[in-house]
Amino acid sequence: MKFVITGEAGFIGRNLPAAFERHGHTFVSLLNHSAFVCLPTGEPCVHRNSEHLWFSVLEENDIDLVIHNAAVVGTDVVALNPNEASLTNVSGTHIICRAAERAGAAVSYMGTTVIYNTALYQRMKIHERSELFPKTLYGAQKLSSEYVVQSSCSRWNIIRPLFAYGGVGDMNSLIAKTLYASRQGRRSIDMFLDPDKVKDYMHVTDYCDAVALSCHLEMWGKDYNVAAENPYNTREIVQMMSEVSGRELEEVIKWHPHTDYLGNHRLLSKKFREASGWEPKYTLLQGIQESWESILEDRSDYNPLVYLDEADKRGLDLTQFY
Repeated sequence: MKFVITGEAGFIGRNLPAAFERHGHTFVSLLNHSAFVCLPTGEPCVHRNSEHLWFSVLEENDIDLVIHNAAVVGTDVVALNPNEASLTNVSGTHIICRAAERAGAAVSYMGTTVIYNTALYQRMKIHERSELFPKTLYGAQKLSSEYVVQSSCSRWNIIRPLFAYGGVGDMNSLIAKTLYASRQGRRSIDMFLDPDKVKDYMHVTDYCDAVALSCHLEMWGKDYNVAAENPYNTREIVQMMSEVSGRELEEVIKWHPHTDYLGNHRLLSKKFREASGWEPKYTLLQGIQESWESILEDRSDYNPLVYLDEADKRGLDLTQFY
């Protein structure tokens, strides 16, 4: 099976090819493709290229699968640029789906759990039929995109992860930012979180393996939640990072509890596990250890603190990524 990834230069996009290649599938990169209007990253801008152009490229390369991962991500980012975000998140999804359908390609859509009524499910685990009630414009756009996928494609699936971290290009997770700060010896680390709220982190390799398996097994026509289902509160996660890094991080962290609409957000992935046989390979401690080793060896080419400092200058609140 030959596949392309929209958003291939992003965090999830950069980790997906290896997972599919482990199943014997062939990745076709569209970075810096001469036919497309591309973003500064070199990847095609989904909504600034026509359906016909996308169809032509998919057909010429005999593409069997489009992993639609491109999106404008984040509550504040979308709220500050609602029209541009909608062009990518909703209109762009429609363009991709129509082109894929014409080319005979399946679509695997990378969703998000913020489409659910997170306030209602602070005390219970969310499953695929839980109430849909996004609290943000970003969540509303992603939910709209799911409906576009289901109504436009004959072969599709939707995979919703929860709190991916690790691997290549992790800029946004609590784990990446805290470990980088620890390595740099920062004397003060601000955390805009309630330390007692529960987070269920999943290593990006496990998530990408789930996506690849869903497509390899041709699990079409269904939506799936995917999670490690091994939650810890934020203070416990910090303690793990202290153990791995050898620095007592609790002493330098300044907690700034705020309205964290993803706090205590836990996901059931029973439907996906039973259908695919998938199980996560990483424990949280193993994932933190690998991330720390990568940072020490300078194998990671992102420094999330630089990204956050720039976002702070622009007045963006990125705490929803924790």
